[in-house]
Amino acid sequence: MVNNKEKENRWRYAQSKEDEFWKRNGVFDDQIARVISRYGPVIAELSKELKPESNILDVGCGPTCAGELFSVGSKSFLDPLMDSYLNTYPEKLPEGEKLCCPAESIPKEDESFDVVISVNALDHMINPVEVLSEIRRVLKKNGTFLLGIFLHPAPIAFLRRFVENCLPFLREDAHPYSYTLASIRELLDQYFDIAKEIRVYKKDSALFPSLHREDWMFVCRKK
Repeated sequence: MVNNKEKENRWRYAQSKEDEFWKRNGVFDDQIARVISRYGPVIAELSKELKPESNILDVGCGPTCAGELFSVGSKSFLDPLMDSYLNTYPEKLPEGEKLCCPAESIPKEDESFDVVISVNALDHMINPVEVLSEIRRVLKKNGTFLLGIFLHPAPIAFLRRFVENCLPFLREDAHPYSYTLASIRELLDQYFDIAKEIRVYKKDSALFPSLHREDWMFVCRKK
């Protein structure tokens, strides 16, 4: 059984690797193009439902800040590496409130946001269950949670979890958690009703496409 201190140490190590990744030359342009092409169409559709005064929170935003793609609203961006991103990409981060803290403790009042978005971040967290609880807390009664996440076929997710727990020298450093479509549905169901499930990317050119991870988005409503 992994205790909270071990989880935090694992997360800190993962965050250090994430920070190293974003400091590589050329990474930002490639990643922002991926964010726009995969998540942009879903965000554009959801933008049509929002009022100009909507409050939007991007949790685990990284430097690409997918929440910036909403065409309306006042935006806040939260990431524990925000200070590093501000130093590395001072001219590229969007306007809006910047919060440098873990998502397990969001420094906002209950029901502060009309929309919370989190893209490619939940599997990086210390405790994803606590993060989802916090997101539900700060989301307004009729608010929307938009989750983007990589999902793995069940055999690959099982293998990744085995490596994570038993063979840490072989693990993927930046991602402590691995989810399948079934497991992310079960996790989300604790706090949200899933309104839409959208597969935004599948690598059909892979040698064994059924074993390759896929990129999904979930449009959720607060329970």
